[in-house]
Parts: sequence; structure tokens; C-alpha cells
Amino acid sequence: MISREELLSLKDEMTPRERSEALARGEAVDRIPLCPILGETMGPLFGIWPREHNHNAELMTQVEVGMYREFGVDGAGIGTGLRGVAEAMGVELVYPEKAVSYVKEPLVKTEADVAKLKPCDPEKDGRLPIILKALDMINAEVGAEVGVSTDMAGPLTVVAQIMEPSLMLRWMVKKPDLVHEILHVVTESNKRFIDSACKRGYAVGFSDPLASQSLLSVKMFREFVKPYLAECIEEIKKWRGNEGINLHICGKSSGIWNDMADLGINTLSIDNVDSLAECREKVGDRACLVGNVPPVDALRMGDPEMIINYCIHDMAQAWDNPGGYVLSTGCQIPIGTPRINVEAFMYAGRKYGAGYKYPKFRKDENDHTWASKHIEDPLEGQK
Repeated sequence: MISREELLSLKDEMTPRERSEALARGEAVDRIPLCPILGETMGPLFGIWPREHNHNAELMTQVEVGMYREFGVDGAGIGTGLRGVAEAMGVELVYPEKAVSYVKEPLVKTEADVAKLKPCDPEKDGRLPIILKALDMINAEVGAEVGVSTDMAGPLTVVAQIMEPSLMLRWMVKKPDLVHEILHVVTESNKRFIDSACKRGYAVGFSDPLASQSLLSVKMFREFVKPYLAECIEEIKKWRGNEGINLHICGKSSGIWNDMADLGINTLSIDNVDSLAECREKVGDRACLVGNVPPVDALRMGDPEMIINYCIHDMAQAWDNPGGYVLSTGCQIPIGTPRINVEAFMYAGRKYGAGYKYPKFRKDENDHTWASKHIEDPLEGQK
């Protein structure tokens, strides 16, 4: 068994900003970018549980800065979560002390409720002002070293917090005009938060679990998801151009990868149920790929050796992706994940992702020192 002393023995030689800038110049870097999906669920590692974390910008900052300082991840920031925009629009949430929030009662139960919906004001409604304050505080602490960004739920996922998901799915078939009406209001709310974040200088990404092929057909994705995500992304581009836009969709998404790339995103993040190798073959020349170590089976329930093997496996699948690659998890790491398992993830990237260089800048297969190219995939044929 690998010792904790060994896991902590490798140190970064560059800050995340230095690493990102060097990659953009076509240079090899100390290691591959490492961005496990963390957030409020990591608060307990710093003695901070979700309920207090969600309502306190200082505690949000403490956790984010702590994760960057301790683990060295290649990003920092606070997102709205799946329910932040819905809450700002009037949805009441329940905040358990030691678990993530959930909807107490939906806003939309009948057709008459749809007309009552109004876009939120992110500068004053719900917890969005707290999130914006935390972003500024995080940026003041570590922004010189690491990029600070925010993440928000895609429009359809917000709709599923405003009304029961089962009712939403029924209306998508029987009353699609009503769902589109709700989506227009939600998209306006999202765009207002985008404006608030972008004018402060922060990149904005999206998590859209309700857009998954585990729930929707490709046809439904193209009708109820793609146009509204496109509208949000165009709002970002007004502020930042085509820079720093990430899209993560949980569950199966292989049938919509081209649609996701059509949106003009920079990074495409996939769940661990899908194959990085397949994604590389389909859209690897259109986006930087992100993923996809299992957050539950590996990070939460596994041991350091298992996590290291999964990391090597994923790097072996995507190290040569034409658009670049970021080693990450397939979704957010859950509450209760041992600290040593996050350390193992970072160790694997530092050891086996050393010398990474964007493929488009490589003169030939020997024009870099990336370690995992030269080692056997321990999970080949298993995952």
C-alpha cells in the first residue's frame, strides 16, 4: 500500500496560471491540469458543513482557498449549485446541516403558476449575492495564482427545481409550450447571473444533469436544452469571447457530444459512465476533454491505489486528445470522501502526468516527456 508520505512527496513547480499560460504557448509543463469537481461537499475536510457553508461567503472562501492551498487544484471558485438560481426566483429550499439542500415545495404546480414566474436579480435575490461576494473574496486571496470561476445549472436543470421533474417531463411531451415559457424566464435569470459574474471578471461554466441522455432523447435535447444553453453561452461571449466555457452533463451523453461541441464551449466534461477514448474519437478535435474518474466508486469508496489506477487509465485514454485534456472526476466528489483519496488523485496527476504538452504543439510523438504514454494502462478492458 502506498504511504501518505509518498502521496505528498511530489510538489508542483508551477502555479495554475503559469501552467495554463505555458500550455497556451505550446510548452511542456510540470504536470497535466488537475481539476477534480469539489465544492461544498469538501467543506467537512475543513470542519465546515454544507448548511453553514451555503450561507456564509467567508466560509465559502475558507474552503476554496483551503482546497487550493492544500491540494493544488487548477481552479477555484463558487457556483450556484443546481438550485441557486431557482431559489433566487422564489423556490424555498431546505438546508440540512450535513447534507446538500433540496426543494421544500416547487413553485410551479399548475399551468396558472407559470405566468407568475419572474427573472431573478442576482445582486439581491436568494444566495446569489453571497456567491458573488465569495468569488470576490476568493479572487482577492488566490486570484494571482489560480483562475477563479463560477459554475451554474443549465436552464432545464433549473426548471426541474422550479417544478417536479416528473411534471416537467410530462409537460415536455403534452404541453411543450409551457415548458418553453418557463425556460425563457429561467434563461433570462441565468443571463443576469452571467452578467454579474462576467462584469467582475469571472469565467462561467455549466452543469446540466437534467440534459442527460439518461433522461432525454436527442430530439428532446435539441428542443429543450441546446437553444437555451446556446443563449446563455452567447451572453458569456459578449463579455469574454470564446474563453473558459465548460459544460458538464451527468450520465450518458455520447449521443449529444457533437451538439455540446456545437455550442462553442472550450471544455467538455463527461460522466464516468461514458468513455473518454470514444469521446476523443468523436469530438476531441472540437474541445478540450475533462474527466472522468468515478467520484463515488473510486474517490469516496476506493483506496489510493484504486484512484491512481483510474487516473492512469483516464490519462492513457485522453493524453493525445487534439483539443487537450484535463484530468478530473466524472461528477462532484461526495461528502465523506477521505482526504487521502484526494491526495492520491493529485499524486497520480503529478507523477504520471508529468511533462504534459498540448498535442497540437507536439512536433512528433517524442516531443514531450509525458509519463503515462510510456506505461501500461492498469484498467485496459475493465472500465
